[in-house]
Amino acid sequence: MIETIAHITDLHLDESYPFNNSVSARKRFDLILKDIEAKNITQIICTGDIGENKGVQYFFKKLKTKTLSLALGNHDKFIEILKYYNHGADYHSQKIYNSVLKKHHKFIFLDSSEGIIDNRQLIWLKKELKYPKPILIFIHHPILGLNLKVDEIGKLKNRDKVLSMLTKTTNKITIYCGHYHTESSLIHKNITQHITPAIAFQVKKSSKKIEIETTTSGYRIIQINKQDISSKIQLLRNAD
Repeated sequence: MIETIAHITDLHLDESYPFNNSVSARKRFDLILKDIEAKNITQIICTGDIGENKGVQYFFKKLKTKTLSLALGNHDKFIEILKYYNHGADYHSQKIYNSVLKKHHKFIFLDSSEGIIDNRQLIWLKKELKYPKPILIFIHHPILGLNLKVDEIGKLKNRDKVLSMLTKTTNKITIYCGHYHTESSLIHKNITQHITPAIAFQVKKSSKKIEIETTTSGYRIIQINKQDISSKIQLLRNAD
């Protein structure tokens, strides 16, 4: 049986920045959710930057009938998210991270909300990587770098350490992430990384400047058939 997942990221609900660019983040989220529901997908994984203020409450209300998993982003606050979601909550470090064992693979959800994978989480991750089957990692920040301005200013602070840990394993690792508001797929040794487009707005690919593109909203559909993993991007043009 094929497992189908909708990967969403970077909603930025009720934040001032998208609205300053004439983007209604709630409307875009609603349209994406409508598209997901039309495809009869009930499992959703969000890799962070949900939003602020009442936008967080709106997010969880809209997804209350879905099977939801989270990886927090740098715009997400542990205390606020904890009101609605506590699966994998580490109250000592105020992070949310956990793993889920499946028959043919393992899901790992990491918390990069402070722009770094902290030492407590790294120790846990090292143990979790001791697994003989394919691993899917969901994280807000990319681990493989890109030659982009957004990577220069927003990269995971200790990604070299995380990357070294991942490449020392012998199994296949697939990373699904966001943060850069663009689409990208990279392969490095045993790692395949997919960056999923943002729901709120995109950032044009440039090594020199940050330029916002507000006409497109997107998400990714992941399909898993035993040990075979595939995905495809879904884009909504003129999303407003």
